[in-house]
Amino acid sequence: MMEAAFSAINLELHSGAHPRMGVNDDLSFHPLGQATMEDAASLAKQLASDIGNDFQVPVFLYAAAHPTGKSVGAIRRELGYYRPNHMGNQWSGATTVGATPFLEGYNVPVLSKDVATVRRITRRLSGRGGGLPTVQALALLHGDDCTEIACLLDPDHVSAYQVQTVVEQIAAEQGLEVEKGYFTDLTKDRMLDKYLKITAD
Repeated sequence: MMEAAFSAINLELHSGAHPRMGVNDDLSFHPLGQATMEDAASLAKQLASDIGNDFQVPVFLYAAAHPTGKSVGAIRRELGYYRPNHMGNQWSGATTVGATPFLEGYNVPVLSKDVATVRRITRRLSGRGGGLPTVQALALLHGDDCTEIACLLDPDHVSAYQVQTVVEQIAAEQGLEVEKGYFTDLTKDRMLDKYLKITAD
């Protein structure tokens, strides 16, 4: 996958609102079934070594794969991931590799182009800002009249319903409308079902 991505994707030709620092920003391992976090961390370290050696790109370990458990968010902040690219330059190649509990991606559309206001909602929603624990959130302009709150959440601690409810409450205080959110990938339960079916065959 990495080889195909590096050969096919030219970030100089890409544009978009979502921050990125390389062709493949992040590879994350999550223990499912009987697997342990140590199993996931071991695989993450092996893959990180292979990526660095095979593709000669910087690789940053995080969470259970990092010696001190440093978060991917902390690494991204240090690298300037959340700031606009300087002088239009994109990262040509860097990736993060880690091992974490399974996280679900859930986006909530807020019907506003006022990104600054939606960022304030995002800050109040996120665990880092004192909101829902384990929730990581980012406000991204999406289309002509919408800013989405892109969330990562640990379904063992916070539900998508809770995220939706908090966003609706805070947005209502600002006089903003919110649409029903959506999962950006498989939920943990669906992923585990797929995994169990594969391993049973």
